[in-house]
Amino acid sequence: MSKLAPPCELDVWVLCDFDGTASVRDVQNMLLDHFLGQGWRKEVQAALAEGKKSSAYMPRIYADWPATREEMIRAIDEKAELDPYLVEFVEYCRKQQYHLEIVSDGLDIYINHLLGKHQLDYIPYTSNRLVFADGKARLESPFRSGFCGLCGNCKKQRVLAARKANADCVVYIGDGISDECPAAISDIVFAKNQLLAYCQEHDLPAIPFENFSEVLEAFPEALENYQKMQDRIARG
Repeated sequence: MSKLAPPCELDVWVLCDFDGTASVRDVQNMLLDHFLGQGWRKEVQAALAEGKKSSAYMPRIYADWPATREEMIRAIDEKAELDPYLVEFVEYCRKQQYHLEIVSDGLDIYINHLLGKHQLDYIPYTSNRLVFADGKARLESPFRSGFCGLCGNCKKQRVLAARKANADCVVYIGDGISDECPAAISDIVFAKNQLLAYCQEHDLPAIPFENFSEVLEAFPEALENYQKMQDRIARG
């Protein structure tokens, strides 16, 4: 159970990764293993070794996708679940009137399905899209950016959108490679797994966590400390 938050005058935006963060496991990796076996991992590792990211390997991986939407939904229901404390965290953000959205370099099909199962489908999100038509699947990446184009969904764009909307504090929650750029320019970062290692390597402040019970516990104090720091800066 989270602590009661102190009064907060800040306009807070919370940006949250999905795979392995909002969800217990990486749902996209699970689906790829389930329908393609392990071979796709070599292609990903080869691309990463060349300094490339998802926009290079995802279109090739999904070029001849063998599964139907219905088959994917069955696998999602069998093998994927949200973090058990995510619903409580969403409610906490709602009560505090913090803007919350999902930013994912994964796929809309499982984000839609899993959020809907928990009556959370009102949460806005950006992701890649898997479009089914004429018996085939086609990958679309409408949120790829012109900054570098490395990721299918540029999460950095959402941090910049928060700044443009005059957010006072951007909180980022993530665990992987596609979270590195947005975390580096956010105000408060909750990190685990690869993102935590990246933050430690680059001396970026980050609050470690394993699940959203820990985010709920640490969030009010992190925000209070940030607000105190901003007050000190304002006073000169």
